[in-house]
Amino acid sequence: MKRWIAILTLVAGATMAMAESEFLDAFMSHYKLKEDSPWGEKSCGICHVSDSDFSFNAYGTDIKKALAEKNKAMVDGEILEAVSKVDADGDGTANGQEILASTFPGDPASGAAAGTTPKAAEPAKPKPPAKFPPKNGFHPAIVHFPIALFIAGILLDFLGMLRKDKTMLHAGWYCTVMAAVTSIGALMSGALAMLLLKLPYRGFIFTHIQFAVVSTIIMWVMVAMRVHRHEKMNVPARVLYYVLAASCFALISWAGHLGGVFVYGE
Repeated sequence: MKRWIAILTLVAGATMAMAESEFLDAFMSHYKLKEDSPWGEKSCGICHVSDSDFSFNAYGTDIKKALAEKNKAMVDGEILEAVSKVDADGDGTANGQEILASTFPGDPASGAAAGTTPKAAEPAKPKPPAKFPPKNGFHPAIVHFPIALFIAGILLDFLGMLRKDKTMLHAGWYCTVMAAVTSIGALMSGALAMLLLKLPYRGFIFTHIQFAVVSTIIMWVMVAMRVHRHEKMNVPARVLYYVLAASCFALISWAGHLGGVFVYGE
């Protein structure tokens, strides 16, 4: 149990680090800033109150508004340029000028122009209660179970076959069964997310759905092939089983890639 908690913690940390890295890369590149500048160490504090308080500061609020206005999910040069001439913290100096001067556009005390009375930082507003169900339909929380269970099942099954170990074969079987079962939940949560987000069934989202459906069907075919036959599968059946497994893995991988494109962009 402790091992799984550690793995989940690492995955969550990696996701947060990836998001931070993508923003910092775009930010540093757009303003041509050096890694040893104050910005190289500011990290989350550029847009948030601090590295421990993740409420948006004035600059972060401007970034958030620009993303919504331009219907974008990730910060890029266009977003940064859109807010560069705005004076987020009301200290008399535009955001872009503050950044180039190594003062912070979200902190009204850091770069106030002479004779300017900067506006006081607004207190963080309490977050509204989360809607139920969330617009993502819990899809991000569910979809990783069939992926992980399927990969674990195939690896355990393959090792069990090589070692002629019935315990590993059975472990692989149960993982594959659970992958097939949870894949139904992944499909249902994905359909719910599309309904709540009002997404059209076309383009790469439709391709994502097709790949997910086909991979789910393949999983259930593999389950049917293994019922009561674990170590007794003949060579042709075993070959077909692994061909199906390889095909399913390819479909899952590409479906996951298209899902990532939808959330994070190319």
